[in-house]
Amino acid sequence: MSQPKRKEETIGRETKGDEAIAYTFKELEIKEIFSSYTLPSFLAERLKQYEININYTSNAREAVMLADSFAREYNTLGVVLQSPGVYLTEAIDIIAQAFMDSVPLLLVSTLRSYRDTGRSRIAELKNQDDLMNILAPITKMRERVVSIEEIIITIEKGYKEALSNRNRPVYIEIAEDLFRLKAYPLSPAEQKPEKKTPDKTTVAKVAEILSNSKSLVIIAGYGVLASNSFTELKELAELLDAPVIATFRSKGVLPASHPLYAGEGLGLFATEEGGRLLDEADLILALGTRFTQLSTAGWSMKFKGYLVHNNVDGEDIGKVFIPQMPVVADTGLFLKELLTQLKAKIKEPVKRGSADKIKIYRKIHILDSHGGLWPYDVVRVIQQFKFDKIFIDLTAPTIDFVRLPIEKPFSWITSESLLERNIAVSGIVRAPNNKILGITDLQGVMQNLSIIQNRLNKSRGVLLILNDNGSTTIDAISSDIPTISRTTSNLDIKDEILEKSLNAKTIQSVNELKMELENLDENKLNVLNIKIEPDYKSVMF
Repeated sequence: MSQPKRKEETIGRETKGDEAIAYTFKELEIKEIFSSYTLPSFLAERLKQYEININYTSNAREAVMLADSFAREYNTLGVVLQSPGVYLTEAIDIIAQAFMDSVPLLLVSTLRSYRDTGRSRIAELKNQDDLMNILAPITKMRERVVSIEEIIITIEKGYKEALSNRNRPVYIEIAEDLFRLKAYPLSPAEQKPEKKTPDKTTVAKVAEILSNSKSLVIIAGYGVLASNSFTELKELAELLDAPVIATFRSKGVLPASHPLYAGEGLGLFATEEGGRLLDEADLILALGTRFTQLSTAGWSMKFKGYLVHNNVDGEDIGKVFIPQMPVVADTGLFLKELLTQLKAKIKEPVKRGSADKIKIYRKIHILDSHGGLWPYDVVRVIQQFKFDKIFIDLTAPTIDFVRLPIEKPFSWITSESLLERNIAVSGIVRAPNNKILGITDLQGVMQNLSIIQNRLNKSRGVLLILNDNGSTTIDAISSDIPTISRTTSNLDIKDEILEKSLNAKTIQSVNELKMELENLDENKLNVLNIKIEPDYKSVMF
């Protein structure tokens, strides 16, 4: 390809397409990527030359799963490099869940050719736009690169878009023709992720309302975590003596041991203290939440107070509850400005006696008499052990874990969209030590059996299978309010299959579970097949 007229606008040397990709990753400080074994060796060597670590997987689906898990755990960008790109169709469900959960993924793939498409090449769809069209509803941006000059600035643009405002997956495809050609790539444009700044007049009104409130409640959604503003949230809660209720996905945003933490969930899924405080509130400050069906128990939340709703995406404000005061802004920037204005008004922390109310209203869960294991029995046992991170698929037999106390941000990783069971397995197979816990059900294990088997000897930590043999499911069809319903048939997977294929240990009592957790093998993945009574009762429903 021809050299641009102004050489000073380029990186200053001719490169092939593979080097341009590696150079860009290095410039963007991307140190880890995920790729399947179909990645060409010359491209792998180039990445190694630029000190980019490649996490190899058996297929594209696994690569996207692990990138998604990586992004959720570290609140950063998950990068996938897939060649050929058509195999990303294996991971449509994972990408869709990342899109719904606001997880930033950079999906870089290869297109067989941009010059002579439609010749039925190996791993080529009918035409060059088909994969982009398939990914269109579940990606924030899609770009195709057909010249080496554009590789750097296009990948950089994708990086910026994935991390700007509401994080989401982006897709970039690079024609394989460029791996055989040389040209001068344009220099990085130093594009930085953008965050919506709050309107200061609006923030001033919110500060005035908050300072005059008599019974304030804060609802902290995942946006507080995504914007890394949990420190500001704690400062705000303590300044205003305001109880904090977390959504299911934002557990850890305030330590469960903090006196102002009023539990997680809203409506029929609220804790006793959370529900009562919300009912009494004259003002609700909702931060970074979409009021999902799961966290609100089918939008059953009842309140009388004035609603201030903040979200980085204006489309999510007013869809469920109409706020008196909408605030479209990055949650972190909003909280920083709000604290600045409040501190100018309030010289001493407000005293409302919120911590005492939380103590008075709080109730201890008492289970009915029962034989065998119920999910909450397992929760109580796990509560006695310390884990650094918990990756969990919220399903019928695992949802009681929502009541597990969480002390740190990003030590609880889950999804509220429930599109796919992949989080527990993808988190645990990357586990570097035995202090990582994955929690799923039988279906979650069977769907991802191959990736567990492939990494069984490389992974650490504990994988809990809450095994009711697939006899229950979360029902959101009969009513908007989710319930647990019994399935008409079960999975009928014998314990011996899990024991042989995963070296799983079958657990049938509380004492057995305690004993296994006390005697974990630190050098392997400990898989515990916990037999749950099919007729169990949940503390959530």
